[in-house]
Amino acid sequence: MNPNDIVLGKGQRRAVSAEVGPRLHAIQYLRGAAALAVCAYHALQWCDGGFDVGRAGVDVFFVISGVIMWRISSTQEPLAGQFLWRRFSRVAPLYWIATLLVAAIAPIWPGFLPEVRPGVAHLLLSLAFIPHLDPRGLPFPTLPPGWTLDYEMIFYLIVAAALALGLRRVSVVCGALLTIVALGFIFPDSAYFLGANPMLLQFAAGIALAEAAMKGRLRDRALGLGLISGALLIWALVQLGGLFSELWRPLVWGVPATLLVAGALCLEGRTGQPPLAGFPHRILTLLGDASYSIYLFHLPATAIVAHNLGYRDEAPFFIVSMAVSISIGLLVHSMIERPLLARLRGLQISKAAARSRT
Repeated sequence: MNPNDIVLGKGQRRAVSAEVGPRLHAIQYLRGAAALAVCAYHALQWCDGGFDVGRAGVDVFFVISGVIMWRISSTQEPLAGQFLWRRFSRVAPLYWIATLLVAAIAPIWPGFLPEVRPGVAHLLLSLAFIPHLDPRGLPFPTLPPGWTLDYEMIFYLIVAAALALGLRRVSVVCGALLTIVALGFIFPDSAYFLGANPMLLQFAAGIALAEAAMKGRLRDRALGLGLISGALLIWALVQLGGLFSELWRPLVWGVPATLLVAGALCLEGRTGQPPLAGFPHRILTLLGDASYSIYLFHLPATAIVAHNLGYRDEAPFFIVSMAVSISIGLLVHSMIERPLLARLRGLQISKAAARSRT
């Protein structure tokens, strides 16, 4: 989820920049890497698996979301309604397009995505970001990766409530997240599996990192490289040792995700200049900009490759499915996501300007 990749007019760009502050280049790199990790995990699921740690890309997204949302709400303390509209316009339209696409294909091609089960109530609940059990009895929306957006919406509502009540403090927001997690353990057969679980604490970890960064405590590049190396080492050990369990996910994947994001913030340094230059910077930034489109559309993209190329020959299938997923994601980002977001954000800024003239 990226609040910075907006194509607007010059005056509108100034307004957006004033709201979200300078772009965090290293965080942008991580967005792209996290999306590709999830793509790789789902591609290899068609084969024999073997890359479970790729799912940790979601944990990285959650920590990043905590960082970015706290920066947004701290810069100018927007009104709750403004905050929710910006998050809704950023997340919902493209998700609806991807969900409706999958919902249209599923009834006429049941084997296209084997995990997708059509159903009107299931579809409507999915589009409304309401956590629920799908027809298989699993906590996934019509577009399976969309379960992460249900968690995001819980977090957005908490931040918006804090803004509305004038209680935009770390203790308040993190306390609300912790309370929901506690309720999930009290009602484990329902609430826990539908979002009230410790994964919400990864948003709190992002908030803590944002506070530390804004106070100038994350500026040591050597420390950043050490944190990133430590995170990658932990994930490698978890993958090689098969140490993962869903209950302990916030620990075995969430802690290294937090270390990774902290390291990325350290690499930003004091100047705000990109940590990399030239082609590496451009390609990583492009992947970061398109990470939401890649994330939403990679599952049907991978299915297209699986049904046409086959997946028995693992290496060619993996390479082609990753290339197709990235290509479709970049295309959707360029032709749909950016123009759509620009129109919606431009509408909001135009309305604000009109109100200021009356």
